[in-house]
Amino acid sequence: MICELVTTITEVNRATRGRVVQNGKRIVPVLLLAAGCGVVRPWAAEPAYACGNNPVPLEVLSDGRPATQLGPDGRAALKGHEVRPVEDLHKWRIVEESDERVAIIRELDEPRDPDTMKTTHGYLLVERFGPPDADGRPSWHLRSSRRCDLRRVMDGLGVADVALDPARPATGTGVHLLVTERACASGQPATGRVRVVSLEETDREVGLVIGVERFDGGGAVTCQGNPPTPFTVELGQPLGDRVLRDAGVHPTREIVEFRRSAR
Repeated sequence: MICELVTTITEVNRATRGRVVQNGKRIVPVLLLAAGCGVVRPWAAEPAYACGNNPVPLEVLSDGRPATQLGPDGRAALKGHEVRPVEDLHKWRIVEESDERVAIIRELDEPRDPDTMKTTHGYLLVERFGPPDADGRPSWHLRSSRRCDLRRVMDGLGVADVALDPARPATGTGVHLLVTERACASGQPATGRVRVVSLEETDREVGLVIGVERFDGGGAVTCQGNPPTPFTVELGQPLGDRVLRDAGVHPTREIVEFRRSAR
């Protein structure tokens, strides 16, 4: 059974006595009316973002110190075990620097699009661990080197890739989506576990944040990939020419039609 999320302006108006207008934007509170669709989680005033499981304050990207300004610990970390030479160091920003842990991040010159998950940033984390070195302290070792997209951290919810369902064009105020959970879920669909964190409508675009409750299979969970899950969102008015955007990623990106992985 497809779990469908429904919002109705009538019910919203009853609850709020009309739409809330802020800076020219109509902020539409989301009411979940379909059984099994759970509750709406409010949009935090200052959302946190992460590269995978690694937190990244957005101000680091705009105002952070370049990695060329790393101190002695940072410079030593970049020479640690398993750490490859970092090219274009001036393009990297310092996320964290201490005598135990150093993390840097950069925006890719061109986003990478491996199958359906677009990556926009490179992230490098080096930590002290393992047997003590000559100075009696653990030496620097690579902990993580990866490409990622910056995803909003949602309390209790996991990340999902969201696409338009090509088999079900938008009808009326309904927008039909395919939601693909990224976390391990034993290959099961996310039916009944998809949640809308935020739905924000303006005259030009619709910003949508989707999360997925963790899969509980009652035992070991396998990681063979998950199928897309049909999910319907009702807008306050027809989508029309407005752009539907995934606001759970930074920078936000347009939600486009689903395409299957080439693998």
